[in-house]
Amino acid sequence: MAVPLDCIYGINPVFEAVRAGRRQISRVWLNKDGGNNPRLRKLAQFLDSRQEPVAWVDRAALFELCGTREHQGVVLEASAFEYTPFADMLESPRLVLLDSIEDPHNVGAIMRTAEALGWGDVLLPRRGSPLILPSVAKASAGACEYLRIAVNCSANQYMKIAQEAGYAVAALDGSGKVSLEDVRAAAPAKLLLVVGGEDSGVSQFIINNAEYVVAIPQKGRINSLNASVAAGLALYVLG
Repeated sequence: MAVPLDCIYGINPVFEAVRAGRRQISRVWLNKDGGNNPRLRKLAQFLDSRQEPVAWVDRAALFELCGTREHQGVVLEASAFEYTPFADMLESPRLVLLDSIEDPHNVGAIMRTAEALGWGDVLLPRRGSPLILPSVAKASAGACEYLRIAVNCSANQYMKIAQEAGYAVAALDGSGKVSLEDVRAAAPAKLLLVVGGEDSGVSQFIINNAEYVVAIPQKGRINSLNASVAAGLALYVLG
């Protein structure tokens, strides 16, 4: 049976996909006119050291492969991302759930921050959030390759299962009466952080049942934070 393949693009995502070793690499295409790009040259040397199959092509061929001009001179064909069953994550002290975040750039940015700050487990609902698409891998700068990511429940189901497993739930919401510092001081042994989309926010069911509904105080005139920025603040304080 044929193995499903992804076309990953961008220098950092391709480098990390190869370095992480989670995917089966089929082929890498590099821009034959990119010799003056030191990052591309470094990537080519790395691929050669790993004995990965490389083809040198023009930019038009790269665009045909990935459908975007954001490829930075490289496209990798590899096996599809392997997700982790949620049940396998329930020993982790920290989980982050992305509830109805539809923008791949926000999803990828949150994953990049989560990986950098030691949050290794990310929950994506079955519907309402993008999976690990090439655009998400690009936005995460390859960080998704090092995360365990589950996609087998709805947001509400994730919360209910997590609470049954002993997690306290902290949901980010502008109407919250609790601060990030309050949650940190409470020091729950197991914590599920829920970040909602910029339009719909965290679902009302989760707000109603969370142990902590957390607001991030703001002093400026803009009435809301980007979802990935709010997540970054919370991941840092609660990590």
